Amino acid sequence: MEKLKMFDLQEAYILTKTGSKGAKTYQVMIVTPFGDFALLSHVSYQQNQEVAFQINDFINSGQTSLLVQQNQRNYLFFLNLFTLIIMAIAAFFATSPVTICTFYKSIDKVFLERKSLRGNQIIEHPLEYILGFDIQEKQYKYSKLYRAVIVLKSFKEIPINPQYTDEKTIKYAVSRIHSFMKC
Repeated sequence: MEKLKMFDLQEAYILTKTGSKGAKTYQVMIVTPFGDFALLSHVSYQQNQEVAFQINDFINSGQTSLLVQQNQRNYLFFLNLFTLIIMAIAAFFATSPVTICTFYKSIDKVFLERKSLRGNQIIEHPLEYILGFDIQEKQYKYSKLYRAVIVLKSFKEIPINPQYTDEKTIKYAVSRIHSFMKC
């Protein structure tokens, strides 16, 4: 909160500023012999017009004092809401798990490490238990998403990555695994 004591007011007018994308902001300017003073800038044109009329009426009247109040509560509400939404999205991405799938021919094992802020999980199986690799698909609205899975001899399917993604990426990953396993 800022309080200004001004003397010898001459006039109040509305300054219109146009941004680079054409957006306009309005600000009440108060002219005094000591310089121009600006009131809040993120207030609507109508609210600024009312304040300018109040100040100019005061200058032309015989009143001895005038109290003008403006607030930016709506502006601050939307700014805080936007900040909270961005923080929620960032928290979601920060806590989403990371999967590392490593095939070791030397020790005859495959390791799936799933790391997240909520904990770590390691899945390991001997390479001889692997029957093959498959691609699962999932219908999502108007498109399909895919993920690669390891098929064990017990016909149990273990997703390499729990999230689904585009077909090209998954086909490339499965072909790389096949070429590694054949060597």
